[in-house]
Amino acid sequence: MTTSLHDPGFRHHPATPGLSVSVVLFRLHDGQLEVNLSGDPEPGLPAGLPGPDESLDTAARRIVRQVLHTNEEYMEQLYTFSPANAGEREVVISYLALLQPQDTAHSAADGIWRRVSQVKLANEVDQAVIDYALVRLRAKLGYTNIAFHLLPEMFTLSELQRAYENILQHAVDKRNFRRRILASGILSQTDQKRRDGSHRPAALYRFASREDHTTYLTPPQPGNANPTPQESPR
Repeated sequence: MTTSLHDPGFRHHPATPGLSVSVVLFRLHDGQLEVNLSGDPEPGLPAGLPGPDESLDTAARRIVRQVLHTNEEYMEQLYTFSPANAGEREVVISYLALLQPQDTAHSAADGIWRRVSQVKLANEVDQAVIDYALVRLRAKLGYTNIAFHLLPEMFTLSELQRAYENILQHAVDKRNFRRRILASGILSQTDQKRRDGSHRPAALYRFASREDHTTYLTPPQPGNANPTPQESPR
C-alpha cells in the first residue's frame, strides 16, 4: 500500500526533509479536461514514497498503476516543490501524466475524476502542482505533439480543435487553427472518414509521429537503467 503525502503518519525529523512523489493525471472525458484525485476525506493528488532502490520516475509510474490499474500514455517530470509545514520541510517531486480515451474505461472507477476548471484543493501544494501542470500542458500544445496522448488514434480536425480549446479554456479561430496545424507537419491524413450527424463525412487524421523530443527527461546515465529525472527547464 502506498504511503501518501496526505497520510497523518507521514512525518520526518525537521532536519531531514521527507521526499515524496505526486502525479497530476489528466484525461479528456466528454469534451472536458479532468484530473484524477484520491484520498479521504479531503481529496488530493495521488502520491507516495519512492522505494529504497526505486528511481523517481519508476515510483511515479507505480503510483499511476496503483490508482488506475493501467499504465499512463505519457509522463514527464514537472517541478520540485519544497514547502515548509509546521517546522517540517517536505520535498515534493511532481509529475505530469496523460491518459488516452480508450484507457478511461479501465480507470473511471478508480479515484475521483474532476474537471480541472472546478478543482480548488485545500492542500495548497497539490493545488500549485495542478496549476503548474496545466501551464506546462498548455505551453507544450504550441510546439509539441503532446495532444496526441489525450486523443484516440484517429480523429477529425474538429475533434482536435475542441481538444485544444478545452485545454486552453478559450475558443480558437477555426480557419487559422486548421491552417497552422496542417502546416506544422505533425498530422497525417488517413484514407478514412467519419460522419457526425447530418454533416458530410470528415477526414480522419493521426499524429505523424509518436515521438516527442521535447519532454526534457534526463537521458540514461552509463550503467544506470533507471535514471532519476531532473527538474525540467521552463
